[in-house]
This record gives sequence, C-alpha cells and structure tokens, in this order.
Amino acid sequence: MRIAVPRDFVLCPLFAATPQTTSRSVTVGDRRYQIGGFHPLNPAKTPPSLDVRHARALFALLSFRKPFECSAKVEFSMSEFCHRYARSYGGRYAQELRLLLGDLLDTYLRVQQSKSEILRTYRLIERIEIRQGPHPCCSAKSSSNLPSSATWIDSVTLSNELCIALDDLRETHQLNLDSFTTMRSRLAQAIYLYLPSRAHHHTENQPFEIALTRLLEQVGHPVPPTRKLRKKLFVQNATPVLEQLDQVPVLSGSLRVRLEETATGEDYKLLAWIDRDARPSRSAPHRTGKVAQAFMEGGGSQQELDRRLAQMPSITEYEFSLLERGQIRVEGNERFLRLTKALLGESRFETLLAEAKGDVIEGRPATKNPTARLIHRIMEGLRTPKKESYSVSKPLGQLSTA
Repeated sequence: MRIAVPRDFVLCPLFAATPQTTSRSVTVGDRRYQIGGFHPLNPAKTPPSLDVRHARALFALLSFRKPFECSAKVEFSMSEFCHRYARSYGGRYAQELRLLLGDLLDTYLRVQQSKSEILRTYRLIERIEIRQGPHPCCSAKSSSNLPSSATWIDSVTLSNELCIALDDLRETHQLNLDSFTTMRSRLAQAIYLYLPSRAHHHTENQPFEIALTRLLEQVGHPVPPTRKLRKKLFVQNATPVLEQLDQVPVLSGSLRVRLEETATGEDYKLLAWIDRDARPSRSAPHRTGKVAQAFMEGGGSQQELDRRLAQMPSITEYEFSLLERGQIRVEGNERFLRLTKALLGESRFETLLAEAKGDVIEGRPATKNPTARLIHRIMEGLRTPKKESYSVSKPLGQLSTA
C-alpha cells in the first residue's frame, strides 16, 4: 500500500529511532524543525518529541484518507487501524495507538525558514472524536470480568497545515507503508524513512556513505562507545537491521545496503544505493512455501496463484469477530490468514472461520488447540480439488475495512 506523506518527513530523520525525553531539532533544506518538548500556550507542559512509533501511527492514519478528497477528517475502524499499524489485530495495539494519537494531539512542531524570523507552530492532529458506552460483550446479567464500559475513537481531524502539505503534490512523497510496517526494528524504520532519499542518485559502484556514529546521532539513537558494538546493532538478532533494510522496495527499484570499515578503521560506515533493475517482492517467499504448494495440489495454477497473491485482502471486522469467538490466536498468524484468504476466496475462508467459532460454542475439544485445528482445516481446504474455477470473490477495492 502506497500513501502520500509530506516530503520533509522522508528528507530528514524527523522521527527518532528511540523515545525522546527532550525537544529535538532537525534541518531540512532551508527549514528547521523543533519537535516536542514545548507547548506554545502552557510553558509548564512538555509534550514528547516524536519517534517512529508516532510515524507508524500517523502513516497508518493517513492510509485511511481518501485520495482526491481534501478532507481533514479521517474515519476508520480500530481493528483495521491496528492491522495497518502493526500488521496485527492484537488488543494491546489498540491501547498503544490511543496513547500515540494522544501524543500526536499534544505535540507541537515549530518550523522556521532560514531566511525568515517568523516561526510557524502547529500540531499534526487537531481533534480526536471519542465515543463511550457499554462494553459490547457485557450485559446486565453477565458475570464477565470485562470492564462494563468501552471507549471508541470514531475519527481524527488532521491539522490544516498537514492537509495543505498533503494536498500539494509538489510537497508529497509516496511511501510504501507495507515495507515500513513489516520492519520490526525501530532503528531500521527510522533509517528507512530517510535513507532512500539519500541513496536515490547513487549506484553500487558509487554508493552513499555515512559513518554509523553519525547515522545513529541523526536518527536519535544512543551511540554505543565502540565500533564493535555499533556494528553489532546492525548485524545481531535473528533478523538483523541490515537484513531488514536490504532489498526493501522503493519507488524506483530496491534499496541496497552493506557495511564497511571506514578508512581510519575507527568506525564502520553504511553504504546505500538503489538497484533500479530489481523488482523485489516481500511476498515472494510465500509463493514457494507450504501454502502455495497446497494451493497447487488443489488444482490451482501458477498463474492463478500469482494473480491471487497480487490481491492480498485485509481481515474484515466480521472475520476478526469470528476469529475471536473461535479462540484463534491472530497475533503471529495474521500474514498466514491474509494469504489463505486470498487463495481460498472470501466465502470459503469465512465458512472455515464460522466452523471454528461453532466448535467453541458447541464445546468440541481440539486435539492441540483451536488455532492448530483451524490451520489444519485451511490447509486441507487448499488441497481439496474444486470443480469450480478459482476466482476472487471480491475485488480488493470492494473489501470491507469496517
């Protein structure tokens, strides 16, 4: 999914890699930004600076903004908002998003042109519409431990300054939201937001270079005291930061990165360039996996597999409720569920979810657990030959995001 974001947001590390306790300043061309740490009307308040968590929340919010409609009001469902923010419908993300939206509402940006003494101060969000009422899972006779009331965010109103930037095509940049949210490391996310703009005109033979010490300072990440520890930040863990950044799709091809020692040997440097001949796909590994194999065993063709995977649908509010009532673990399985929904079709997918819900309601025990039982049924559904030809039940543009 590509979304329009203000161009300045990807020309400099405006959003820090780690939470900031003080005000933060960055420069973009002839503009200087001061983010957080001050309140123009109440000096006693010190709203937080913005980091990549806020960027993810803001960008997920902007993905609901309808193109060609110059409206400041953005409406959404919280479950779909959670998915676009973290690719998960986990309940803990709803609470996290409420806090992040609150920070975006409280935090001010102060912008000054280099040749002007005038400072412009504004927020990114101007208003959040909140609704409260009885919890939908509770009733007067219920003995549930759930809270008796619930809070919903119905809509968010963007600031006029943000809308002006978004509606001016010269001031916007197209960001690949899926690439951004797929990265699990906040450091990788912070670097990804502005590194492609630096690497845009560079090639493998003449890459963009930046020492790790300077890079970490720019993105607001604590700088380890030794070059060995600085390198470790980028190459440690099961999915290293370097691996998360390398071959990520960008508008003009694929971002490529690697590490080398500096000429003095006192530090490492990150080398980056754009591979314009590459046509990467982050969903490509799925096509050679067990799910794709099961689809082919069920009579699907490679052409149909490619067509369906190009139309990866979201999980709707209704489907999410079926999963919840069927005691299915969504967190960690959301990519599998979206993939198999694309291959099965919406109708067959929802039928299997309804069966999982029915098993729980009627008390039928699972051999392992309800999640494993559903996964087994989905895989068997993919392997079962179908008389009818495979077809997408709904075009992607008509899928519900309620």
